[in-house]
Amino acid sequence: MGGPPDGVRVANSTVRHVDRTGIGTSSTWGRRPEHPNGPGTSWQAITGLSVRNNRVYDVGGDGIVVQTAQGALVEKNYVDGFNMRSAGYNAGIWAWNSDDVLYQYNEVTGGHGTRDSMAYDIDGGNNRDVYRYNYSHDNEGGFLLVCNGVGMTTNGNRVHDNISVNDRNTTAPYGVVSVVCAATTDTQVYRNTIVTEHADTALVSDNGPTEVTFRDNIFVGADGGTPISDTVSTYSNNLYWHTAQDRDTAAVNADPLFVSADPASPYDVRLRAGSPARGAGSVTGGGPDYFGNPVSAPSNIGADQSS
Repeated sequence: MGGPPDGVRVANSTVRHVDRTGIGTSSTWGRRPEHPNGPGTSWQAITGLSVRNNRVYDVGGDGIVVQTAQGALVEKNYVDGFNMRSAGYNAGIWAWNSDDVLYQYNEVTGGHGTRDSMAYDIDGGNNRDVYRYNYSHDNEGGFLLVCNGVGMTTNGNRVHDNISVNDRNTTAPYGVVSVVCAATTDTQVYRNTIVTEHADTALVSDNGPTEVTFRDNIFVGADGGTPISDTVSTYSNNLYWHTAQDRDTAAVNADPLFVSADPASPYDVRLRAGSPARGAGSVTGGGPDYFGNPVSAPSNIGADQSS
């Protein structure tokens, strides 16, 4: 082969009971300023990659991982059970050293582990990647990891209009959302709905990295309270219930009035009439929302933008 592959499509496949990776790409052309210790002597990205409509079950390590790609599309995949036979660092759907990857309409559940074992992951050498319209639930390792490798560049990534229900991670410095490792730059996490019934986890945790902003998200903890232990990231205009973030000077501290008092699905976290999240958002445009609704004007806080 004279160069990296182009136009690879992985679609409509079922993967069961493998011991490393369910679906993945890799390359020996991985070195660039954003990953100075990558393999080879240059970065030759895989282009035109799409991973669509696949079902992945009971994977020892990563569910779906895109490595050394440019402009990949990862959508409408279902992962149930990842990191099942590993004590290491794995995720449900994520990328490494890849730019402009779009992840949408995926569902990840049943993840095992209490280290880097989240459903979704912004990681080393990822730039301008977008996670939107994804669902995460009942993962032992949590919903989202924001991380960077030492000496690498991870910049301009976005996580918006996603839903997390009853994820957890009980091992410090991790949580439902974990901001760890080396710092990323310009990471924006907005208009997500993150709900957990677990009191033994942090909703958001960190171990020092900066330049992550949480805006217009709904954070709901267990009835007895679930902490946000992140002391570094920027918070603005989020709604908090059974949890709090004192550094959010524009916080809405109120019951979001979901359609279900005990959420167990995306539709359970839709907003009832009179919700304090309605019309209280600060982020405009970028629709539709998770449910296909246009973004309301003024926008709502959280993933439901219905009017």
